[in-house]
Amino acid sequence: MKLTIAFFIVLCLPAFLPAQTKIIFDTDMDTDCDDAGALAILHALADRGEVEILATVVSSRYPLSVPCVEAINRYYSRADLPIGAPKTTWADTGRRGSPYAKQISERFTTRLKSNDDAPNAVDVYRRVLANQDSGSVVIVTVGYPTNLRVLLASKPDEISPLDGPALVRKKVKHWVCTGGPYPKDLNPAVCGNFKPDPSSSVIAIRDWPGTIYFSGLGDDIHTGSRLYETAAKNPVRQVYKLYLRGKKTRPSWDPIAVLFAARSQAVFWRIHTGGHYHIFKNGTYEWRKRPEKNHYVVELQTDAEKPLRETLDQLMIQAPQAK
Repeated sequence: MKLTIAFFIVLCLPAFLPAQTKIIFDTDMDTDCDDAGALAILHALADRGEVEILATVVSSRYPLSVPCVEAINRYYSRADLPIGAPKTTWADTGRRGSPYAKQISERFTTRLKSNDDAPNAVDVYRRVLANQDSGSVVIVTVGYPTNLRVLLASKPDEISPLDGPALVRKKVKHWVCTGGPYPKDLNPAVCGNFKPDPSSSVIAIRDWPGTIYFSGLGDDIHTGSRLYETAAKNPVRQVYKLYLRGKKTRPSWDPIAVLFAARSQAVFWRIHTGGHYHIFKNGTYEWRKRPEKNHYVVELQTDAEKPLRETLDQLMIQAPQAK
């Protein structure tokens, strides 16, 4: 099947796609605009019936990340989606700041005014997972692995008699992790999702009791230029405008991870196997061939860049469905 034909099917005929994927979306929603683009795409996929959004949790301690997430959820008529925030003390990921979250929180009406107003992210994870069928949930992290570290350390409670690892083994199909480019990043000075909270990155990835798909794609696939076609009141359009400051596009690391989570069988991807990611204590990493674990790397098929970019842009500007 040629990509041009597959592109038409994937984009225009959702009825041919597999059954609805249940997703927990975990975002930092602070330093980069592509988190907002990824959340827009997730809502568009939900409107198309391809995914069910179970929760949109925040991994950053930046105090206005939560209302920014809620503003986007409200724009897509999903104001009641569960939102959690980390209550950790070991990593001050909020110190990185945000070029847009404060402005979005001031421009849009939200119920949650700061991260402090949101419940503990681990409680949201446990409650959502406890209520789902076995092996049915895909977790997508486009931020720091902070919340998954805490989930793995969680004990049986009134929510579930299972501890964190047992709950993950029973309920989670796999974890899609936006990390960095394959096969390694050994430069501690270049920031990424593993370095702001490196201890959580080490622990969560090392101890995850299931399959992880790592996606570092996006550097060469720029999207967002069509957001001007959407309503001026669209918070995602405003996030990109605040972040880009006159530029037209941004690399698509987080949007690609979301699309893979929803459409893992699409013709865009090939999967690299035969090893594991080793995360160093400073958050740098490298792919090692031994031992082999349930770690897989998402790569692009030849000539997939253009149709993938067009798919992401089209989903990002899709108008919200009236509820």
